[in-house]
Amino acid sequence: MGPVTSNASHMQTELLTSSISISRRFNNYSNTRPVPADEPLLLQRTADGDREAFSKLYSHYVPLLYKLLYPLTNENRQDTDEIIQDIFLQIWEKREVLIAIQSFQAYVFRMGRNMLVSRHRREKVKQRYIREIEYRQQDQSVQPLDHDILRIEYRTMVMEAINCLPPRQKEVFNLRTSADLSLKEIACLLKISLPAVKKNLYTAIRSIRKHLHEQGGWLLAFICCLIKIL
Repeated sequence: MGPVTSNASHMQTELLTSSISISRRFNNYSNTRPVPADEPLLLQRTADGDREAFSKLYSHYVPLLYKLLYPLTNENRQDTDEIIQDIFLQIWEKREVLIAIQSFQAYVFRMGRNMLVSRHRREKVKQRYIREIEYRQQDQSVQPLDHDILRIEYRTMVMEAINCLPPRQKEVFNLRTSADLSLKEIACLLKISLPAVKKNLYTAIRSIRKHLHEQGGWLLAFICCLIKIL
């Protein structure tokens, strides 16, 4: 068992600590933020599909979210922007539920917290498996030929998973990973909406991960193939 694998419990502790820290900051921050006086009306209008009302909610909450999220992403502007855009994309896609939400502010901040925790978790897992791959490559007991065999096996597993995808998911996944197109470029090329591209891509990734997990390779194989092959 490699040293990286033996530290799995330590990684879980780090993730738990990070999650608690993020939750506390969100709770403290959300209790002190003002709410627009006409917010109930804006929520009703947004639920009815009024883009102007949605834009007003967006304009009010984006600065608050940015101030809260930016330090928690290690002051990474791109990560902060992506989280905020994902939050409001989901809000618009599920706008019908807004009329049933008692506190929109709490709803928005909870989405931000959950997305940030998930992003931290994915990054920790990714780093762990990348270190595991590097450790295996440096291990003198593993010959270069063994690495070539493992890489071929990993590639085969991923290709099998990709080939099992529905046509549209497979097309979107290949355009994103092999052709290196942005989500907007894929949407333009396929003449579908950006949310449809995201949905197909994320569903494809989940299906591939499930396939690899069933084959015993799981995220190690997935990350290895994305880094070394795709």
